[in-house]
Amino acid sequence: MANERLKLLLLFSCLATTSLQAQGQVEQTDTTVMREVSINGERQRISYRLDRQRIDAEQVLTAQGGTALDVLRSVPGVIIDAEGSLSFRGSQNFLVYVDGKPSPLSGTEALQMIGAASIKDIEILTTPSAKYKTDGDVGIINIVTKRSETDGWDVMVNGTASTWGTLSLDTKVNYRTGHHNIYVGGQGSDIHNKSQFQQEKWTASPDGSALPLKEAGRSATSYADGTRFRDFRTFIGQGGYEFNTERHRLTIDLQGGRTINPRGGDMMYESLTPTLSKGEGEILDSHDRYKLTKYLFQTAIDYTWKLNERGDEISVSNRLRYDRFSEEYTESNMFTLAGKRQEGTRGYETEHHWDCDGAFAYKLHYRPGGVLETGYQYTTYSEHGDYRICYWDLPSESFIWQDDLYAPFYYRRQTHSAYAQVNDRFGPLQFDAGLRIDHLKDDMDLPTITSRHKRYTELYPSAHLAYTTTKAGTFTLGYSRRTNRPGIWKLEPYITYEDYHTRIIGNPDLESEYIHSLELSWRKTIGKTSLTATGYVRRRTGVVDYIRRAYDVGVTLDSIINAGNGWRKGFELQVSTKPTRWWQLTANGDLSLHNFRATYEGCISQHSTTGTVGCINNFRLAKNTSLQFDGHFVSGHHLTQGWETAYVYFDLAARQTLFGGKLQLGLVAHDVFHTARYHSLRTSTLMSSETWVRPTYPNIALSVSYRFRQPSAKAKEGALSSDAEFVGKDF
Repeated sequence: MANERLKLLLLFSCLATTSLQAQGQVEQTDTTVMREVSINGERQRISYRLDRQRIDAEQVLTAQGGTALDVLRSVPGVIIDAEGSLSFRGSQNFLVYVDGKPSPLSGTEALQMIGAASIKDIEILTTPSAKYKTDGDVGIINIVTKRSETDGWDVMVNGTASTWGTLSLDTKVNYRTGHHNIYVGGQGSDIHNKSQFQQEKWTASPDGSALPLKEAGRSATSYADGTRFRDFRTFIGQGGYEFNTERHRLTIDLQGGRTINPRGGDMMYESLTPTLSKGEGEILDSHDRYKLTKYLFQTAIDYTWKLNERGDEISVSNRLRYDRFSEEYTESNMFTLAGKRQEGTRGYETEHHWDCDGAFAYKLHYRPGGVLETGYQYTTYSEHGDYRICYWDLPSESFIWQDDLYAPFYYRRQTHSAYAQVNDRFGPLQFDAGLRIDHLKDDMDLPTITSRHKRYTELYPSAHLAYTTTKAGTFTLGYSRRTNRPGIWKLEPYITYEDYHTRIIGNPDLESEYIHSLELSWRKTIGKTSLTATGYVRRRTGVVDYIRRAYDVGVTLDSIINAGNGWRKGFELQVSTKPTRWWQLTANGDLSLHNFRATYEGCISQHSTTGTVGCINNFRLAKNTSLQFDGHFVSGHHLTQGWETAYVYFDLAARQTLFGGKLQLGLVAHDVFHTARYHSLRTSTLMSSETWVRPTYPNIALSVSYRFRQPSAKAKEGALSSDAEFVGKDF
């Protein structure tokens, strides 16, 4: 623990030294602006507005052939785990929007759906304003896709293949003429994550009452060794129409397709009792599978009416998503080395789902620079289906349906929200402040098990303040209150199988988690060097987390609970400079202190330090040839019941541009020195579980991107370039 803190302090001292040297060597000039601040002289690698930061995806070479997930790897505080799931500032709870509209998918799935080659920018809102939805304790990630702003044809085609077997292809055709724009496209991807997996798990029952064991005083240790995988398969078609005049703006967007997310593992298990030593127990061959299949459709309509020259406007929007079929399938298999089945399960959760949300907003420009916005938003989410499971019966050598475990369910959540927000500026001072009221109706019925019915109203304030001076730079301060409301997948109180030795159960008594977020930032550009420093505090009450406990001999059960309350206090520093005209260097890091007070039996109160450090080197080898080399360090950090150790990894990428920028070839090697590894330990009174995961090597991706533009005759006469930057309305 002391060594980890020392390493982090040394790395941060190096970053601080770099920033101080930059201040001493470069004449102090200021290029900041109030509404958006560039911290990179070259095409704004990262820029800032009052309530968000924006990452230019084009400059992240290591994301070539990847997805939005890979673009975010270079952001301080972002960690990608062994299965490809993203956490930011210690949380995996965030909302994902695409072009200002909610994504058809959520979390990491939504980020994996969008190819990096089709992304223009990614915006991160860590303290969203009151006009945005309140779910997601670390905020909102908005993906801005590439689009043409000039009349004529615009065609994009992107393809990827990797040594992990990843294949993807996405296309988009756009035609704009006058006030009208029509687009159509589609994407298909099969993204793979592969790793080597080892686990040692010990469980015990001192008196036979704590576990469902047949004999008292039994304990066992199981050893697992094999491979695991997790895939993201997406096949989505999209089309839409836009109408835009000086007073009216209408957008209609349609999406539909199928997503399949399988994961699983192939292991050799050996289970030992106290009377046996390793090598004496029975060795079994295990194969576990999980697959979530969705057939989905989504439509979104947005209309904005500009009322007068002052800029007052009314906007109306509505989005409907429908999953006509969704099935969650789990399978576990256990064979002897001779191939005879010993154990097995088959679980099916079939559901139909739809959700709809809409909004009405009015903006009043009550004075130059001052805007008052009020609005109403609603969301309704419904899901119904059933869960059934069968077990392998060894005497009859057949699967037997467990009728007593059959569980039909119905779930519906309605949210009605009203908000008011004011934005204004006085000289170098800009601010916004708002208040949101959410009224929720939460209903769940599992006729064979339990029911849940809740009604409640909550307040969510927010505020942001920015101040810019020529000499000191820009200071921003932001605050918002947010929540994590449990969905039905966290409430279902029946057991599903991750693998035969790991089972998972939901909790119908789970309560919402509430978060207060406060963030203070300073940004300054000094010649060719830019500095950004951010301090943040996040207070969490009713922290939602999984705990692992002994369930049977060699078997553990993961339960989701409100584990306790916690503070996370962090500091982020980023320095970007150009040592030479062909070398752009960005060094960033974050250091956070996490204090957690457990209120649930089996959880451990903790005080820990964690952090990440990244060093990103961009080299321009020739006019059309670029190279990027990244190094990343992730410190060890505490879990609710244990610890994960530190690791480092390095990525290397190259890009070649041909035919005047129309064709781009990219090559990316991830974890080039094969140093990424994930080692975790979970312990409780009757259980210990230690896991080692190491990504399969090598992981090299080749990408090809082609973009064809055919401007109309009118556009050729002098319309704005398609590369000009447009700032659309807030989502």
